[in-house]
Amino acid sequence: MSEEVTNTDSSVEEDKNWKAVREENKALKEELVKYQTQERDTLFQQVGLDRTKGVGKAADMMYEGDLEVDALKAFLTEEFGESVVSGQQDSIRNTVNEGQNRLDALQQQAQTINAAPNVQEQIAQAQQSGRVRDSIASKMMALDELKDK
Repeated sequence: MSEEVTNTDSSVEEDKNWKAVREENKALKEELVKYQTQERDTLFQQVGLDRTKGVGKAADMMYEGDLEVDALKAFLTEEFGESVVSGQQDSIRNTVNEGQNRLDALQQQAQTINAAPNVQEQIAQAQQSGRVRDSIASKMMALDELKDK
């Protein structure tokens, strides 16, 4: 009888141990995925690609080889051609930055144009001030602008 009780107790302990082993296994798998993701990010950055955009995203979905720079470069050359490996992402980034700089310059110019009051506003301001001389001067400027057009 004592053997049966011992066997029953050990099976309960084994069940508890299996549960702990499963939980530990789950935690270790999650940690492994985290480290693999970090390693892939570092690998793609070393090659000059972003895993979230463009060619880098496509290559990340397709690549299943070793996590080594040379292996990834060989894969990229085979699948996408030499231009990807030589820094296509950098050229795209430079083009976008240049375009953004041009947009910023245009925006500043537009703000200066909008900041200059037009003739109608000048006339309204002169009339509100109550000075006849300013009102007449602004109306004369408006007439001169109409002649020039």
